[in-house]
Amino acid sequence: MKHSVIALSLLFASGLVHAAETAAEQLKYKLARLNSYQASFQQTVTDATNKKVQEGEGYLSLKQPALFRFETISPTPNLLIGDGKTLWHYDETLEELKVYDATKEVDKTPFVLLTSSDAKLWALYNVTGEGETFAITPKDKNNPVQKLTLQFSGVGLAKMAVASQDGQTSSFEFIAMQSNVNIDTAQFKFSAPTGVDIVDLRGK
Repeated sequence: MKHSVIALSLLFASGLVHAAETAAEQLKYKLARLNSYQASFQQTVTDATNKKVQEGEGYLSLKQPALFRFETISPTPNLLIGDGKTLWHYDETLEELKVYDATKEVDKTPFVLLTSSDAKLWALYNVTGEGETFAITPKDKNNPVQKLTLQFSGVGLAKMAVASQDGQTSSFEFIAMQSNVNIDTAQFKFSAPTGVDIVDLRGK
């Protein structure tokens, strides 16, 4: 009887691992079909008690490999651009641009998986779900992003939710979605406007 229990436990554990691998492979397959993507979004931020604390809107553009542009236009303008090598964060209100080494920042957010098939990066996260909805959680419990949830509609993304360590959740509903269209790569580069304070953190 004891051996039967052990055997069943091992079989159950094996099934869980297989399911996790299957979810990751399913998500990789969906993302591999998404060569490029752009959409506008409506954002809602809730606190740990699920109380709405902020609303906003903006635009998201993705292009394989490793290119993304995330622009918030309200309530305050903010811009985050990555080209796989450099990460630019421009705060228009503060007139400040922070420049990062993208290769040092990519393991701090599961968002990077949207435009990367790098096995080393995927190994840093657990993936669950199936069909149209997937949850990505970092193995590092100190990661500022605790969970990224993606919901697809056909080829493109329909919704995304980012749960952070402070208990807040940012939910994004995408509209005017366009998948696998031509996007000018110039959108994924950034030159600071005149007079902007530039903080270069690439060597730190």
